[in-house]
Formats: sequence, structure tokens, C-alpha cells
Amino acid sequence: MTTLTSDIDNLQNLDSRRLRELLEPKSVVIIGANSNSTWSHFTHSNLIAGGFEGELYLVNRRGEECHGQASFSSISALPEAPDLAIVLTGTNSLETILEEARLKGIRNLILLASGLGEAGEEGQALQARLVERARAAGQLILGPNNLGFINSHAKVAAFSHMTQMPLVSGSVGVASQSGALAIYLLPYMASRGVGCSIAVTVGNEAMVSAIDVMGVLVEDKNTKVIAAYLEQISDPAQFLEVAARARAAGKPIVIFKAGRGEASARVAAAHTGSLVGDDKVIDAACQQFGVIRVENIEDLVATAGIIESYGALAGNRMGVVTGSGAMCALVADKAEAAGLELPTPAESTVQRLHDAGLPSSATVNNPLDTTGYISVDPTILTKANQCFIDDSNFDFIVVNGSWPANQAMVDMSRLTGDELLRQLKSSPKPVIPMSFLPTEVTEFGRQYAAEHGYPHASDSFDRGIPAVARSIWWGKRTAELANDGELPVPPRIAKPAGAEKWTEVQAGEFLREHGVPYVPAVIATSAQTAVAAAQSMGYPVVLKVASEDIAHKTDVGGVRLMLQDAEAVSEAYDFIRTSVAKLAPEARIQGVAVSPMRPAGTELLVGIVRDPQWGLVLAVGFGGVMVEILKDSALRLVPVGPAEIRRMLESLKGIDLLTGFRGAEATDLDELAAAIFKISQVAVGLGDELEELEINPLRVSGNQIEALDALIRWKDR
Repeated sequence: MTTLTSDIDNLQNLDSRRLRELLEPKSVVIIGANSNSTWSHFTHSNLIAGGFEGELYLVNRRGEECHGQASFSSISALPEAPDLAIVLTGTNSLETILEEARLKGIRNLILLASGLGEAGEEGQALQARLVERARAAGQLILGPNNLGFINSHAKVAAFSHMTQMPLVSGSVGVASQSGALAIYLLPYMASRGVGCSIAVTVGNEAMVSAIDVMGVLVEDKNTKVIAAYLEQISDPAQFLEVAARARAAGKPIVIFKAGRGEASARVAAAHTGSLVGDDKVIDAACQQFGVIRVENIEDLVATAGIIESYGALAGNRMGVVTGSGAMCALVADKAEAAGLELPTPAESTVQRLHDAGLPSSATVNNPLDTTGYISVDPTILTKANQCFIDDSNFDFIVVNGSWPANQAMVDMSRLTGDELLRQLKSSPKPVIPMSFLPTEVTEFGRQYAAEHGYPHASDSFDRGIPAVARSIWWGKRTAELANDGELPVPPRIAKPAGAEKWTEVQAGEFLREHGVPYVPAVIATSAQTAVAAAQSMGYPVVLKVASEDIAHKTDVGGVRLMLQDAEAVSEAYDFIRTSVAKLAPEARIQGVAVSPMRPAGTELLVGIVRDPQWGLVLAVGFGGVMVEILKDSALRLVPVGPAEIRRMLESLKGIDLLTGFRGAEATDLDELAAAIFKISQVAVGLGDELEELEINPLRVSGNQIEALDALIRWKDR
């Protein structure tokens, strides 16, 4: 009998050992067993069909026989404290059951019931009471409002719905915030030849979250790839910590995060706010921390299957051998969209192909169409495969093929089957089979592949080629992050007194004091002082309204450019004051800022805004005031280093503007990244009081880098 201990702190900060205890039971009890209940039937039959080898108890309050097995009328009547209780009853009995389980010494429970945290205040209150009871008793609850889990290697199918049993075992671990999705996901994985190590549904995540499950999968010896279906990421810090651990362990995380259309919970006043939305930040976090994000369940399974078998592919150069011109066209389109290279075969490869029997009329391209000659000599396919395998122009080879669906297919391929299997298993570079169109794996194919050691075959070019590209990206990204090193911790910067009322000029002075290159400026309170400032600086100059209340100066007529003389400055000063008074009558005006007019250059926006969940987010984009229209920007979580900031710049569609477009002076991207890094470090140094720091524009002309305008906003107290 297991000794019940109180471990409140451990359950509030769930570690993997505690969760593994729940996922690896040696004895199980179904509470609320009933032969007339579909839930009870599937729970019981899945455990049996899944090969559970431990003690399986049933509790039925009448003590009736259930599913052909004797039951106990109460939890207290059980002969031992089972390692896991699967509770099928409704919400009204849960508190009583939890107490009876505590008295019996049951530490781990799955609660299927809905109508709790997802169902309004009353349900939320009940769920909170259950969690409080469980924590006080050292118990762990999976759910509620979930369907349980399957641990295929431990032969525990504690899953309370219809699914394929026994589950096809493999090395893809699954964490799902939806139980219903798992009903369809697990059979779909099997139909695509992708085996599962552990699959866990978490429901309301009262005590066990999907991220907790992902953390266990990082340490699970039977898991190579972690696949997750997420509807929300409630603890970003934990998510990023698990992502870092998975990357260090060499285990890619592939997620399908639903809800791209969610509206941002944050309203930001400056341009940066239009670039930062909840889903965009999640995209940025995944890219920054080496997490593969896909758009649908099919890609989740295809990507996990490719990486499970082939790992991180080491290069981007793909060679493709097919038997159809239509396949070649499809592959070429998919490869271009995925950013894969299709190098031309070497001249020696062309000659070897013709020597092997490819007709002289056949054009040797990549992708290669072996033409209808395969009807004359089917071995031309494997001969062509070998020619491409031996070509140093290719990092990996994709061939048209799949697991045989039946014995007839095996017999049809008897001339090429053995050689193809040798190529798939023993070639010095990866050789990846893919079907032309989506193909389901049959039970015959699964058994044949297992007996002969066939690697994973992607169900189609349409899914497989993007999955290959994701595998390559993950390997490259992992290497980049390993080489980036630790970032220095910026010094703490105290918020200056009166900073809430700063104008652009004061914000600029502050940034300049902390190492950010910033154009000089003087605030004028009359046309005469504006002219005097302009003459001191030298013409031409620019005038801008100085007000902490106006974020977008051009919208209220608050900016005049290229002022060449005193008359133009005086006229511009009067125009700005009149226009702002009319269009922003409530705004507090400190005066009009006078600055040197810099020559034309490339305008960037560099902004840091605080996301309510993810913290500070850096946005870099082209366009200055046109940034929302151009929509050419990149995001990263802060802190972020110069190397990653350079990658942000290189990812922008307009990067040619910085690298010598049409004879313009090129910018040293490392210098530019260092300047942006300095800005981000100031934001980090300011700590939790900072809400937003935006420089727009950051003028870049060759290696002249200078901020021309700035906005700093602070949290409301």
C-alpha cells in the first residue's frame, strides 16, 4: 500500500517525477464503473486492449458486476490503494470521492467530469476547492474535463473514449489541451505510420498543464519528438524553460497552436502596438526558442513523423527521383514555397543515369522524371535513386514510395524492393520516401515495415516536403542558439522623476545619456526662439510639436520638414501651434522641438512593448510612419542578443535597402544590430515600470545610425 504524504509545494511547482508517478501506475481503479455507461465501457476496454498488466479494480456503489468483472461498493473496500483512480462520476460527488480517496491513500486521480473551471463561477469555485483539497492531501489531479492518457510503452491506456487499441507505439509524445482532438489525432497518427510514446489530455489544467506534460516528455527515454496541441499558453516562462530543456536534450517540439484570430488584450498607443498581437508574439517566441509551429494537425503529424525517423536534416539541397512529370511539377512548387534548394545534377550523374538505362530522350533534371521507361525496366527507379544518392550536389534524397498496403504490392515491387530498402536504411545520406497523394498506412504495411525495418514514409509530397523543411530549420536553429552564448545583464536604470510627462526631446536626452545615438533637439516656446535654435544648429532643420499627449505628430499637423531659413522656421512654428490647437485641443503642449534635418536614409522602427503575458517584446520594421502599411517587421522576446537581432534584420523583405541597393552605401548589419541591442538593453534596465519604448524612425544611411524621434510610456500606477 502506498503511503500518502502531503507535498503541497511540490504540487504547486509540479516536477516530472511526480507526474510520471501518475502516468506509470501499476494498479488502477475505475470509480463509477457501470456496464450501461459508454464512458465506463471504453475506460475498461481500453485498459484491457492496451495490455495493462497490473491490478484493475472497479468501484460501483451497488457492488454490481461490471464488464464481466466483480466490483467493490466503495473506495474503502478496496484491498489496496491503487496507484491511479479514474473517476467517471459527475461533479456533485467529486468532493466526497476525493476525501474517500485521501483516506484510502490514493495519490493520483483522473477526473473526467465537465462543468467545473470551464463552466462559470460555480464550477470554478468547485474546481478551486478540489485543487485545494488535493494539494493539502498530496494528491495529483489530471483534468477535470479531460479523457485521460495513454502510455504505450508502459501499456497503460487510461483513456475514456473510443480509440484504436492497442495504440501504435513509437517515439512521438503528445500533449493535448483537448481530449476530443485526441480521439481523432491518435488514430490519424497510426494511419500515417507515426507511433506514439505517451499521449496526455489535460482538460482544464487544474493541477497538470500541457506544458507540465511536455516537460515530462523531455525526460522520457521513449520520446524523441514532442507534439502538442495548445489552445492557450498560460505560463509563457514555463513554456520557454521547457523549450530550452528540450532543445538541450535534442528533442524538437512541434506545436499546433489554435486561435490565430484572437484579438490582442493589449492596447498600445504607438506604432509598435500594431505590430505586436498575441499570436504574433507566440510566433516570435517559437521561432526565437527553436519551437516548430505548424498550421494544422496534418502538418503536426507529418513533421513529427519525419523528425522521429530522420532527425534534423543537415542541409537544404534536395534531390528528388520520381516516375512522373506531374510529381516533378508538384515537388518543385512545394520546394520553392518551403525554401528548399533543388540543385542541378552533376554532369557525372547525368552520364551515369544514361549508362544505367535512362533513355537518351529523357531530360535529366531535379526533380527527375524517369519517364514511362519504368514499364520496360522497373529497376531504373532504384538505379536513378543511387545516382542521386552518390551525387555530392544533394544533402538528402526524396523518392516516390510508401509502405506496401498489401502482399500484392510487395509482389509487384519484387524487382526493386530489396534494393530500395537497402537505400532507405543504409545510404550515407538520408533517403526519404513520400507518396504522391495522401496515403493511409494499412495494418499489413505497419507490420511489414516493422519486420523489415522500413523508416517512416511521408503520406504525401504535399505534407512531406514542408515537414522536411521544418526539420532542416530546427537543426539550423538549434545550432544558432547553441553558438549565441549568454547575454550580459544590463545595469538597472532608475526611472527618472517626472518621466511620465516627458516630451520627445526629454526622452531623446535620456536615451542619449544611455548610449543610444540620438539627434540633438531644442524645445522652442516662440517663433523667435525656434529661429535662434535653427541658426545655432545650421539649416536645414525640422520642427515637431513637443507634447507627452501626442504620439503621432503627423496626424495633427505637428511636423514640418526641410526648413531652409528663418522665415520658413517662423512660419512652420506658427503653423504647428495652430494646427495642433485645432486637431488636438486637449493636448498639453510644451513647445516645438527644433532638430537638424538629416539627409535621406532608410527609416526603421525599433520598438519595445510590454505584452501582458510574455513581457517585453522587440519589434523591428521598415517604414517609419509607414510601418503599418508596409507590414515588414520582425518580433522577438526581450532580452535578445545582437546575433539574433541581425537575423531579425535579415528576415525583413526590405533587407536589400540596407545592403547596398542600387549602388547605395551598405550598412554594417552588425553595427546596426549592436545599436538596436543597446536600445533593448535600456528597456530591460528600466525594469517593470516601462510599458513601451519606441524609436521611430531610426535613420540608417550607410553606417550612420541615429534615432530621430522617441516615445517612452510608463505603466499606470
